[in-house]
Amino acid sequence: MPFINHKTYIKVPLEVVYKTISTSHGWNAWFTDDTSLEISPDGTGEIRLRWKNFGCENVNIEDRGKILEATPNKKFVFQWSPGEQNTTVTFTLEPYKDGTLVVLDETGYTYSEKDVKACISCAVGWGEALTLLKIYLEHGIVYKQDL
Repeated sequence: MPFINHKTYIKVPLEVVYKTISTSHGWNAWFTDDTSLEISPDGTGEIRLRWKNFGCENVNIEDRGKILEATPNKKFVFQWSPGEQNTTVTFTLEPYKDGTLVVLDETGYTYSEKDVKACISCAVGWGEALTLLKIYLEHGIVYKQDL
């Protein structure tokens, strides 16, 4: 099965990275538009990701999914459907040097044409997203494209 794996080092504490990837405000600050999420006390919940006028094609994208695990300062896991079926995105946070190693894995793609296209697109997208997260957290810079 195709899968995605990215890693990046961000020079901020685990707590700061976790708060950014586990809250609506955090997602909307660095990557999405009007994303919402709710986490229950048991660490599960719902997420709705939204992008408005995204990319050079100015598309509106919305996807919903379940939050499978939200372990403070360690892991944030959710499902969404960028292809034919649900995939699982896992952010794992590890202390590293003076900051945090962020490991992103996405699994659940099949070899169908639609899933392979989605996997390739998301592999590129998650790499760019982690770069945006790093720039936002380390330097306070937000890049949102206005075309």
